[in-house]
Amino acid sequence: MLNKIIKVILLVVLLFGVSLYNVDTANAETKVMWGETEFKAGQIGKITVLANTPLVKVGSNGKLTTVRTLKKGEGFRVYQYKNQNGGLYGIGGGTFVQKNSKVKYETPSKNQLVSLSIVSGGLAPKIGLNLTYYPNFTDDSQRRFTVSNESSGGKKYISLIYGNSFTGGYSYTESSRRISMGVNETDWVLFDFAYPMIQGKQTKSFYLDEDWDEVFEYVHVKSTTSTVTVKAGTFKNVVIIKYSNGGTYYFAPGYGVIKAVDPDGKIVTELISIH
Repeated sequence: MLNKIIKVILLVVLLFGVSLYNVDTANAETKVMWGETEFKAGQIGKITVLANTPLVKVGSNGKLTTVRTLKKGEGFRVYQYKNQNGGLYGIGGGTFVQKNSKVKYETPSKNQLVSLSIVSGGLAPKIGLNLTYYPNFTDDSQRRFTVSNESSGGKKYISLIYGNSFTGGYSYTESSRRISMGVNETDWVLFDFAYPMIQGKQTKSFYLDEDWDEVFEYVHVKSTTSTVTVKAGTFKNVVIIKYSNGGTYYFAPGYGVIKAVDPDGKIVTELISIH
């Protein structure tokens, strides 16, 4: 397993560099609309109030306290869901709306997400694939990996197994909030990006600073709908993530990273075959 998923990206510093200050504010301000509302980073859905209903907070004892009354016709973005007290929609600021007939909850369909150029998962490779890379992620060798499920310490990984050995491979972790990839049996993390990824906007790239505090830089989501050809073939709906210095990752849904280039445009990894 990954010894630890530490967000200090030594290899990213070497291959891509980091910059906390070179933020493209023009891209950060690009709006993506879902109906009449703007879709925000971290949003998982939206609610419409059908009848007056309380806005609540959850106490340390689990009891609900009313903050104010939401009025019929109001709408709110939903950022989380808690399976307690009959279901709670988190709308930000530690406040929630109870799941009941007084509110209508909606999530964007996959087709809507595509039309909005939003990716909120599905980039990790599918189990059972055999993927060959040259160059390999961390050196110039050619390696063939088998994608398998692994677990350690209660965490699940999607691992690239080299030969019959876990050592020498890599592991993805993917959730509704992030996708990361690290080197097996080490503390190295190649990348750790936030979901959702919205075409033309920015997302976060996490790592640890010299004080071992988790920080992030903004990276540009250049595209979520590109068609990209590598030696392994042509892939659609490729997500292209670009660092401020030019280093770039290319992700194909269901296949993971298909290519990465450094700031000088040199290919540092490429998927060359699929078995």
